[in-house]
Amino acid sequence: MLTKLIDEELLVKELAMGSQKAFQVIFMRYYPKIRNFVYGLVKSQQDAEDITQEIFSKVWTNRNMFAEVRDFGSYLFILTRNTTFNFLEAQQIRIERLNEKPFVEEMNDSPHEDLIAKDLQLLIDMVVETMPPQRKLIYQLSREVGLSNPEIAEKLQLSKKTVENHLNLALKELRKVLLCLLMVYLC
Repeated sequence: MLTKLIDEELLVKELAMGSQKAFQVIFMRYYPKIRNFVYGLVKSQQDAEDITQEIFSKVWTNRNMFAEVRDFGSYLFILTRNTTFNFLEAQQIRIERLNEKPFVEEMNDSPHEDLIAKDLQLLIDMVVETMPPQRKLIYQLSREVGLSNPEIAEKLQLSKKTVENHLNLALKELRKVLLCLLMVYLC
């Protein structure tokens, strides 16, 4: 055990002086342990390989500071832990950014667009008012209150299929009227 420590101290000192041979020996000695440790944290073979290579790249780049390091194994473990946690944090940030909406649509409608939207809503309200009472109620519970079909069925003590049929008929009426309106605006 003492010989291994002395060997490691010599290797680290040689590494600090720029010995590629010392780096190769350290690399061969620690690579499997570090790679397995990193894999245990990231659960990805490719990411574990990439992070481990990054760690050894840092070791080589900062080799001159190892002249002062007394416990290389502990230093390497801390470097590995920090590099892996930085990777995981960056990965989490990337995931959060991907889940964000790419842009927020601003509501700078012109007065003309506002008028069209109000007319459209008025037309929809008029069509809904002419629906049979049960269909009207089901449509309002679905679209205005936001209840799901099973919730509406339970609330009104109807079958889910009846609720679906009434919603389909309501939407069919609305589509027909909106299609006519679209034809008027396009012509």
